[in-house]
Amino acid sequence: MTTRTTSQPPPPGPKPRKAREGAPHWGATSLFIGPALLALAVVAVLPTVWAVVSSLFDWHFHRPQARTFVALGNYLRLASDPRFLNAAWVTTIYTTVSVSATLVLGTLLALLTKAPFPGKALVRALLTVPMIMTPVVSTLVWKTFFFEADAGLVNWLLGLAGIQGPAWVASSPSALITILVVNVWFMTPFVYLVMDAALEGLPGEVIDAAKIDGAGYWQRVQFVVLPMLRATIVFTVIFRITIDARMFEIIHVMTGGGPARDTEVLTLWVYNAALRNFHLGYGNAGGVVLMLLVGSVCLAILLVGVRDLYQRTGST
Repeated sequence: MTTRTTSQPPPPGPKPRKAREGAPHWGATSLFIGPALLALAVVAVLPTVWAVVSSLFDWHFHRPQARTFVALGNYLRLASDPRFLNAAWVTTIYTTVSVSATLVLGTLLALLTKAPFPGKALVRALLTVPMIMTPVVSTLVWKTFFFEADAGLVNWLLGLAGIQGPAWVASSPSALITILVVNVWFMTPFVYLVMDAALEGLPGEVIDAAKIDGAGYWQRVQFVVLPMLRATIVFTVIFRITIDARMFEIIHVMTGGGPARDTEVLTLWVYNAALRNFHLGYGNAGGVVLMLLVGSVCLAILLVGVRDLYQRTGST
């Protein structure tokens, strides 16, 4: 009797895993974000690394082969450089006043134009005109037509009132006032647009409830609207600080840092040290210090804002 054996099929192996729905497709993702990351590395990361490395050398443009490694020598020299310390002080005043003024004016304009009224679209368009112009063009207009000492509009109006106007861009402290006026005029539309968009996104039920409870307009703004805009305000302040701390065009065109360096900010100091006096390593050291100062201030503001947000959400 013969036994017939039948071959059993091999046990099935593990089934290939199906791609989960919603899983990231790294190939397509890299294809889209790869060029952007490459451009960011070329434009931002590599120059920053080069600036940090070159700041550790005594590097002069006229003697590029004779650079010597000085470690932190350039940074120690900055601490005793009165011109650098003056530029840091001017930058602090300029940034503080400009950021505060644009935040207040932009928020007030957004509050005033929130309610519907005839011609609202036209008013919004006109309020954004300064931001459309380039900084150099805006500065030349203000310098030529408004702050020119002999034929400017400001001194002409002061003359009608019997007041002798100063040489605005050639005397102190009026030179600092002129660049502040131009920068506030130029950057207020940005704050206005951000605040206007944030106001449009606020829940109307909360504001209506405060109105029913008898809160006046400014009480609603102070105790309801502004607390809900806290995150937007923090973002706007950080963004504005990063812009004003590195402002160059307006100051360079309006005053060139004068008179007597009263309007020389850190960006202009770096430009003069590195590209006019050809001390590349020393100038880049000042640029690195500026980057660290701005980053530290913005990080501190962000941490305070986040902590306050967690405290508020935790108490509700």
